[in-house]
Formats: sequence, structure tokens, C-alpha cells
Amino acid sequence: MIREGEHRQQDFKYFLSDARKIARTLAAFANTDGGRLLVGVKDNGKIAGLKHKEEEAYVVEAAAHIFCKPAVTYEIKEWVFEGKNVLEVQVHKSPNAPHKAPSENGTYTCYLRKKDENKVATPLEMAILYKLRTSKPLSFTLDSRHKRLLEVLKTQDGQTKYDVKKLSRLSLMTEKECIDILSGLIAEGILPPPAE
Repeated sequence: MIREGEHRQQDFKYFLSDARKIARTLAAFANTDGGRLLVGVKDNGKIAGLKHKEEEAYVVEAAAHIFCKPAVTYEIKEWVFEGKNVLEVQVHKSPNAPHKAPSENGTYTCYLRKKDENKVATPLEMAILYKLRTSKPLSFTLDSRHKRLLEVLKTQDGQTKYDVKKLSRLSLMTEKECIDILSGLIAEGILPPPAE
């Protein structure tokens, strides 16, 4: 696992001291494709091990159940390599997304995992998460606004990095309308998800 390095579904932490910061990682994994946090491993992949694995497990518990809203479920597995303890914290993609965690200023924010970083979700990404979570069927009828937006998207050379302000201006709709329509089209599989 360590040889893979840090990536979209794996993060290393030397030790855990801030449950709020760990909550951002757990929420990002739950909101994206799941992932694992290896605690006791430095950013360069060197195994440092843990002196107080119970304290580290407590920080994970606080991050997942106190600082993530809604709470994130996880599993912990302990590994021992050359006498050094490493905790593997496994988080699966959540059907209850979006999960939020406190930002640096304490505001509850939705995070996604992009490459090897936790990034704040855009309004479009948030709308997609909410649409995917609903138990109602996502089907809808393409009205003139949908068709107008699809026509504008055709002129964008197949890009999947959606500039909502530009699309709003070109399609003569509000940004909120564009986000609502785009998120529905993406959730239905009619359009690809936004590029990272």
C-alpha cells in the first residue's frame, strides 16, 4: 500500500493531532470514491510507527463522529511492520454524501478528494452529491432550458471542466439554474462528471 504513494484514495499521516483536519480527509474520502488513511507513515512513505495507537484511534473516532456531519463510518485495521505499528483507516464511498467537516475558519464545508489532496467542493459538485443521494428517481423531461444548455455545451469542444458563469451567460440562465440542470444531467449519466 505504501509503495502506491499518496493518491486520490490514499493519504499518509505521521501522527494525528487535529481531529478537525482528519475530519476533512475522512469526509473527502466518503464524498468521493472512498479511501484509506495510513497513520504512522510519513509523507515520503517512511514508516515511523505509532507510540500511542489508542490515542490515534480516539482522534479518528472524534473526527468521524463529532466533526463530520453527517458522521462518517470507517474501519480500523492495525498493521505491524518491523516492530512498528501503523493504523489503516478505511472509509467507503458514502450513500449519505455530502459529508461536511470544519474548514480552517470553523465553517462546515464539503470536501472532495482530488488527486492526493482534499479540495472544497464547488456548488456544482455539491448539487451532484445531493442529487445522487436522493431516493427519488432522477429522470426528468428535457425542456427548452436543458436543450439550450446542451447546445451551449456542444460549442465547448467536449470540455468537462464546467465554467458555470460562462455557461450561465451563454445560455441566458442564472448560475443556479445552470447548476441545477448540469447536476441533473451529470447524475443521470447524460453528461460526464466535472474534470478535476
